[in-house]
Amino acid sequence: MNGFILVAHGSRRAEANEEIAAFARSLTTGMAGNFELMGHGFWELAEPTLEQAIDQQVAAGASDIKLFPYFLAEGKHVVKDLPSVLVQKREQYPDVNLTLLPHLGALPGFADWLGQQL
Repeated sequence: MNGFILVAHGSRRAEANEEIAAFARSLTTGMAGNFELMGHGFWELAEPTLEQAIDQQVAAGASDIKLFPYFLAEGKHVVKDLPSVLVQKREQYPDVNLTLLPHLGALPGFADWLGQQL
């Protein structure tokens, strides 16, 4: 079973975290053909944490999970923190394929798309 997790930073503001959760839910319609399981996880300050989101999808039967960092820049979380969690989770779940996708700001065409919106 294929899973997708939107990974966001997390906020002390509950409204900001709910906005991320709503965005993740809105992705379900357009991506349902590719993923049976859709979810989100926060790096810090909110739940579900990234670790909890991975655990939930594995418990639901996921054998291949793609993680999309909803970050604009290749900062510490993208370069160091998220990969370190994947190392731990790969050890915990050796039969599950965990793939860290390029972060939002690195997506081809993102800058062009943004320019068209302004």
